[in-house]
Amino acid sequence: MIPMMASVTAAVENPVTPTQRKPHASKVIESENIFQLMQQQALPELIHSMTQEKNIKRLLITSTAGDIHDHRANPYLVKAYEETNEEGVRCKLLQSMGQFHDPALFTWFVRRLKNPSIGIQCFAIWALGELRTPKAVEPLRRKLRSSNRNVQMTAIDALGKTGKNAELASELGTFLADDDAQIRFIVAQALRGTAGVDMAPEIMKRLMDEPSLDVQEALAGTLGHVGGMIAAEHFIELLKNPPTQATEHWAELGLAAGDADIVIPVLTPLLNSGDLSVRLSATRLLKGFGKNVEP
Repeated sequence: MIPMMASVTAAVENPVTPTQRKPHASKVIESENIFQLMQQQALPELIHSMTQEKNIKRLLITSTAGDIHDHRANPYLVKAYEETNEEGVRCKLLQSMGQFHDPALFTWFVRRLKNPSIGIQCFAIWALGELRTPKAVEPLRRKLRSSNRNVQMTAIDALGKTGKNAELASELGTFLADDDAQIRFIVAQALRGTAGVDMAPEIMKRLMDEPSLDVQEALAGTLGHVGGMIAAEHFIELLKNPPTQATEHWAELGLAAGDADIVIPVLTPLLNSGDLSVRLSATRLLKGFGKNVEP
């Protein structure tokens, strides 16, 4: 994987057999001009090493830092992708390109969705999500009905990064009825990025019916984040009259995820509650919002 680059520390190691272990040799390459470095040394050697089947020296990037010009690495990574048939290498290259968040790669990533390899499809889906653009909704949406669960889960996660979209949130919400708790958990997280206050009642209903504690926590956080005053008042009532200890727990999670301007005014009166447990919960939450209070 090649994360965002500004300075590169590279180590070159010779492949050895298990019976011929040799000391590791390293070489530090420093340059203020990362683009020139990538052109002349790092990326050409990386491309060469990953696209050769025989044993050769391999370049290993061991530390990197960000730079606004990092997207200029992408032509070399695309070339490396096209020059290898190794699925694992291609997945790593897609991962590296996705981390650059370069909108110029949008169409190129979309084409990778048609690759027969599930791994490549998943990394291309993830990379599209990392672009964080509404343009990615339609190509990603087509992957929601994939028969492969890995593709489906990756698509749900990526769609959660494409921005607020009531229609999309409603479609994702249908997966909260899925038998797989892992799917429901990913949907709960994706709704945080796509749903609005209008979906609060639906999320609330799903939360009350959800059997998995992990999914309950994810739904509570999402409801608190997107549900505004509707969610805050709902959680306050649950905090005052929790049916179970678990309910009290995710009521606190939901309030903690809410907007401070909404939550603090409805929490503050609970400091005068006759119920010590309620006062303690209100104190914890208000301190989390930076308020210096005592129960």
